[in-house]
Amino acid sequence: MGMKVEVSSSARIHMGFYTVSSGGIAYGGMGLAIDRPEVTVRVSRAERLNVRNLTGVAVEPDVKEVFEQLNLPGAEVTVLKAIPRHVGLGSTTQLRLCIAYGLSRVYGLRYGVKRLAFMLKRGWISGVGIAAFMHGGFIIDSGRTITEKGISEPKSPNDLPAVMLRRPMPRSWKFIVAVPRGIRGLDERQERPFLRAPEMNPSLEHALHEAVLLEMLPALARGDAEGFGAALTKVQRLVGRYFSKYQGGEFCCWETERLVEAMLEGGAYGVGQSSWGPTAYGLVEGSRMARRLLEHMRRSADRIGIEAELFVAQPRNRGFSFRALNSHDPSFPSGYSTIT
Repeated sequence: MGMKVEVSSSARIHMGFYTVSSGGIAYGGMGLAIDRPEVTVRVSRAERLNVRNLTGVAVEPDVKEVFEQLNLPGAEVTVLKAIPRHVGLGSTTQLRLCIAYGLSRVYGLRYGVKRLAFMLKRGWISGVGIAAFMHGGFIIDSGRTITEKGISEPKSPNDLPAVMLRRPMPRSWKFIVAVPRGIRGLDERQERPFLRAPEMNPSLEHALHEAVLLEMLPALARGDAEGFGAALTKVQRLVGRYFSKYQGGEFCCWETERLVEAMLEGGAYGVGQSSWGPTAYGLVEGSRMARRLLEHMRRSADRIGIEAELFVAQPRNRGFSFRALNSHDPSFPSGYSTIT
């Protein structure tokens, strides 16, 4: 029996941009790794590709894509947990990197995470997902460089957005996460035309730089959740306004907008839409405040008539986890479906 390994990571929330386009940089992103929902995969060598999906999430195309990009003879891949797709929680990057890293280890390929990300075209817009996988915590990336020809495609792993700042976030800071059911945010294929040519907007840039550099980051350094939240809400509204022409408003849909409003009414320090949505989130401090806001959101969702999955998440201040499994481990499931 060959080596079996398990790789786990979890979701990230994208908190917007500190720059859309200025000084040769486009889409400088900010985000945070959160401890749920999680992705867990187990992989080992095999003569052909066998996939066992124990989740309710469609993961088979991603497994096949990773397998083909790595050009392997075969693999057994079991997906035990997965993040919901296209709701703004970074599912594709976390899932593909978990699979790729596991396969790289069992085949002794010695590929680093950034090289795998480049091969799988992860991080071509934002570096937050890769950094969340590698390091966890609160992340600001270096953005994409703009030339006279616009934003060029990365030619090597070094062209991917780098981590400019990474800080742990206090574990007492909690996020109420609301995922409206039945709504999908834009996927990468749909977002590409919108992001190809960022517009210069000096007043927007000034407001973003001020909110992030003079309010958000000092508040994080001080452990001031209220100050961080107020600045976060400001950034979200600025970025939402910029993208309103693509998503039809400050938020992706009326459901997300109403959930964000309800979070503010319930006492959240800061609110936002993660990536293209529809996931909304609100920042509070301490478990008691989190429980109170969660209850308020359950009542609000019922009143408004929105079906949403609601839960409390906290910062994940470490990177992905990896372990080698004993081939006789009874917890390793047997049986699979075959992809040809």
